Amino acid sequence: MWQLNALNCLLVVTGVVLAQEPVSVSPDSLERALAANEFSLVAFVAPSEPKTKSFREEWISASRDGSDALIWVDCEALPTLCQKHGVDTYPTFKFFQGRNAKSSYLGPRRASGFLNFIARSKRPTMAQIDVGQLKEFKVIDETAFIGYFAPEDTVAKQTFSDVAARYRDEFSFGIVSDTAVFGDQNVKPPTVVCHKPEDGDTHSFSSFSEAGDALEKFVIEASRPVIGELTKLNQQRLLDRGWPMIYVFAETEPERAKLRQTLHRFAKGQYEALTAVTVDPFEFPELQAQLGLEPGVFPSGAVHQLSKDRIYPYPKDLPVNSNALSKFGLDVYQGRVEPWTPPGVTTAYTDLDPIHTATRKVSIRSVPGLNIRIAGHDEL
Repeated sequence: MWQLNALNCLLVVTGVVLAQEPVSVSPDSLERALAANEFSLVAFVAPSEPKTKSFREEWISASRDGSDALIWVDCEALPTLCQKHGVDTYPTFKFFQGRNAKSSYLGPRRASGFLNFIARSKRPTMAQIDVGQLKEFKVIDETAFIGYFAPEDTVAKQTFSDVAARYRDEFSFGIVSDTAVFGDQNVKPPTVVCHKPEDGDTHSFSSFSEAGDALEKFVIEASRPVIGELTKLNQQRLLDRGWPMIYVFAETEPERAKLRQTLHRFAKGQYEALTAVTVDPFEFPELQAQLGLEPGVFPSGAVHQLSKDRIYPYPKDLPVNSNALSKFGLDVYQGRVEPWTPPGVTTAYTDLDPIHTATRKVSIRSVPGLNIRIAGHDEL
């Protein structure tokens, strides 16, 4: 049976487990640790930097909950060791199988993210699930896809396997081929079901006769949380939806988790028409300024209307809750709020009512440091 949490011990120079404080390994003890553990997740960090301090407690929390090696490497004290492993920016997270670096971790910098990532990495890309494992697999990860395929349906299984290989770092994938289970689960193969236990949502896909990328499009959209964390892995995917983006910034993971809970009702009600995310400002240090927000002030937020490439900073004097955010969104839609104008840009807006008669708009794409591809819908 799979375990939901997979990491526990934090290795130090002596090789002793320490769950109280991240302590850096030495070059020799790093090599010994990698050799001794089948799987390791190594954080190459600069401990004095705020962006390392910001996830330190999450790392400690993850180290208490599992059974494999979390390894902390102080690159300020050991620059040569970090350079040896190809690390020149901090923090960098690398997943090792034995002494071999297999992949980088680009997910959210929280304990559950670290734990789920290594648990995924230990499982097959597409795990075989029997009837006794099915209930557990549905809640094994924040997002789990289960494919129900007849044993002889090799084409659909291969399509699912190909998509699973592309997204295994982010989501869990399993396959059921026991025909007795199909009736119990009320599915007709071939079907893929997406389970998101934190949101309480399930989504199904059975259109294998459609174009070859239909399943991948389903995986991308079905995996989107009601309100998730912006990461380097999902940033462009979320922008590519083209719907208005709601960004909410908070300095620590507990604060962001509380905001996701507070705003869940709003985000669920607008799930199809908006894309809502919380943002770690240390993961995206330039984004607050790019959205017209004062850097270092939390919580803060902004709406990016992708269809018109316009940005509406959330007023600092408003509480960050579902009711206030709903009212602000309505004010934006009805033209009662002017978009933010980047410094040095002048413009006049004549299309701020719901009936758009624009004559000119600011191009946020011209803001220094902002490099995104934009498509858009006009719903906000």
